[in-house]
Amino acid sequence: MAEERANIAGATSASYTTAVTTTSDSGSAFAVVVTNTAGTVTSAAATLTVNAAAVAPTITTAPVNQTVTAGQTASFTVVAAGTAPLSYQWQKNGANIAGATSASYTTAVTTTADSGSTFRAVVTNTAGTATSAAATLTVNAAAVAPTITTAPANQTVTAGQTASFTVVAAGTAPLSYQWQKNGVNIAGPLRRVTRRR
Repeated sequence: MAEERANIAGATSASYTTAVTTTSDSGSAFAVVVTNTAGTVTSAAATLTVNAAAVAPTITTAPVNQTVTAGQTASFTVVAAGTAPLSYQWQKNGANIAGATSASYTTAVTTTADSGSTFRAVVTNTAGTATSAAATLTVNAAAVAPTITTAPANQTVTAGQTASFTVVAAGTAPLSYQWQKNGVNIAGPLRRVTRRR
């Protein structure tokens, strides 16, 4: 099958510059016909390849806030679109985190001092940069087992009177209380008290 050729209107000099190209122009063949009084010659065809323009990154899913208990780690993830390859740099409170260069970042073991820190990702490619919204890390103190700080005191009453016993306990709220008589639970609803001393 013979290759179809068509003259380009106005393209009559030793060089030719195309109009602004699109990806649909990719694969087009360009040749030139040179003529004088002695004859005509046609060049070999040159093929034009048009690559898609690079698209700057955009954040499609920002990292979300995380809540952990002290001693745990937290993980943040960002999803970005744009022309590959995309590179990532995570930041804590606006400063780059060394070695944190993938789409996900897992913190070191956290402490309560980390609570309130913000984490964001900066995504870059050849066409530009996009910075995600910042996600906030909340670090709760680890639960503390209950302790008795003031035990119930001995009581002496006269028959027919009531006796009141009080305990003071410390630990992570809420604290639940179950009174016992002679080692047996006393029936009734459990009291849950959130106050601690």
